[in-house]
Amino acid sequence: MADKRRSSKPPSTRITLLARLRHDGDSEAWTTFVDLYTPLVFRYCRSRNLQDADSRDVAQQVLAIVHGAIGKFEYDREKGRFRNWLGAVTTHEISRYQRRERRTGKGVGEGWGDDLAKLAAAAVDPSWVEEFNSYIFQLALERIRPEFEPDVWQAFDLTWLRDVRPRDAATTLSKPSAWVYKARYKVIERLRKELEYLTSDAAVLQKPT
Repeated sequence: MADKRRSSKPPSTRITLLARLRHDGDSEAWTTFVDLYTPLVFRYCRSRNLQDADSRDVAQQVLAIVHGAIGKFEYDREKGRFRNWLGAVTTHEISRYQRRERRTGKGVGEGWGDDLAKLAAAAVDPSWVEEFNSYIFQLALERIRPEFEPDVWQAFDLTWLRDVRPRDAATTLSKPSAWVYKARYKVIERLRKELEYLTSDAAVLQKPT
């Protein structure tokens, strides 16, 4: 499966990726979403013992469901999160695939009815949460790394990812401790913004009217 990466350039506005998806015609946002999240759904399917071809089928099905439903999302922190909804949809589709309940000729996403809305507040499989968090964190690191000079990134890697004491990192890098602290802070702030862009998703799916 292709695992393409879009530009790591930070968004020009504070509009999150999921907010952009709700606007008709934002093909760039949808392409970005597909590139970012298809590997996540695929990996989760494989972790649930689906074969490669089956995992691709389920991932395509899940993305088709998202495409058809994203316009019905409204944002409310009290009602659920998109990431949980995506996990619940993925888990549901895996179960359907494993049970071979799809009927020949049935349209994508048919038969869900109000269930799509209910899944926004459904219990989430802890393994999905773990997979999601790990994937998004590593993805955010990959996306922002090209923005920094190697020594700045190494200061962050040593002191934040590897938990090396800043003064020891300063010795390794032949830099003042103050420089190491500044470099680490710079990367952490950029990482925080990237994670927010990718996952700021408090939302609930509205029931059909």
